[in-house]
Amino acid sequence: MLKRDFILVYIEELSKTIVQIITNRNSGAARKNPELIQSVYSTLQLDHDFLMKNNAADICSYLNHDDNYGLQRMEVAAKTLVEESYLNDDAAETLGKALELLEFIQANDQTFSFERISLMQEIRERMLMF
Repeated sequence: MLKRDFILVYIEELSKTIVQIITNRNSGAARKNPELIQSVYSTLQLDHDFLMKNNAADICSYLNHDDNYGLQRMEVAAKTLVEESYLNDDAAETLGKALELLEFIQANDQTFSFERISLMQEIRERMLMF
């Protein structure tokens, strides 16, 4: 129980970092975002290249560790990719990978998330612009 609580707090803290990245982007302080994005990746013990080169199942397996919270960690990674797409030249590829991860989560998670569905729709709409 204690380990589960610790993991959930850890995931919540990562989510707060994602919220800070979004806030920075919307308030004109996006210059701070690369450092925040890197801190999320470091905490998850992965990087952009790992996410882009591996399929969703392998990423989930890697993120599962020994606690089976890989889907939750993957959702944080997908949201990080979305935010990273605002900074990089390969936005279409990055968004495509984020969408792939979110679709995998949606298919494999036992919880339904309106936020996730909304984010996937936003990504699809953004991808139409490329």
